[in-house]
Amino acid sequence: MAAIAIIDDNFEQSETICANLEIEIEKNNSNLKVISSLPFRDLQAYFNFIEQNDVCILILDEKLNDQSILDGKPVEYKGSDLVKFLRHTLKNIPIYSVTSYHYVEELKESYSQFEDVIKRTDFIEETEKYFKKMWRLANNYLKENITELSEFNDILTKISSGDTTPDLQQRLKALQVKLELPFAGFDDRRSWLEEYDKKLGELQSLNEAIKKKLNS
Repeated sequence: MAAIAIIDDNFEQSETICANLEIEIEKNNSNLKVISSLPFRDLQAYFNFIEQNDVCILILDEKLNDQSILDGKPVEYKGSDLVKFLRHTLKNIPIYSVTSYHYVEELKESYSQFEDVIKRTDFIEETEKYFKKMWRLANNYLKENITELSEFNDILTKISSGDTTPDLQQRLKALQVKLELPFAGFDDRRSWLEEYDKKLGELQSLNEAIKKKLNS
C-alpha cells in the first residue's frame, strides 16, 4: 500500500499530522496510508525507507535538528538540506515542507525543491484542502511510475532476447535513472549503469565472435 511519509524529530507534531491525514483518508475511501519516522542519521537511509514503504508523498519538518533522536543527539541537517540531497536522485516524487518555521531564510532558498511549503497551523486547520491535492499528486505519481516500470521491464525482455538497438539502450538508461532501479544513491546507480554497459558490450563481442566462427 502506497504511503504518505512524515519525517519529524517531534513525535507529538508528527502524530497530529498523521491523525488528521488518517481522518481524510478514511473520509475519502483512499487507498493510501500514513507513516512517520524520526530523521535518519545516514541520509542514504532515506532511499531504502522510501522504497520499502512505497512512499509516494514525503512531508518534511524544517527543524529536523532541534531534538535528540534514538542515539541521543540531534541530526546535523534541516529539512531544506534534506530536500536538496534527495532531489539529486528523486526528481519527481512530491515533497512537502510542513513546518512552524516556514519563514526561515534557508527554507525560502529551497522553495523550488518542494511541491509546497505550508505553515503547520494552516495544514492542521485545513488538512482536507491539502490532502485532496496530495491524493491527486500521489495517484499521478504512482500511475506514471507503474507505466514506466512496465516499459522498463518490456525493454529488458527485448534486450535479453537479443533485440538490442542504441535507442532501446538509451531509453533503458533514462528509465533506470528516473525510476531509481536498483534503488540506491547516485553513485551506486551510475556504477550499475557502467556495469550494465560492460556486460552488454561483452555479450555483443561474444555474439560477433560466434557469427565469425560459424561463417569460417
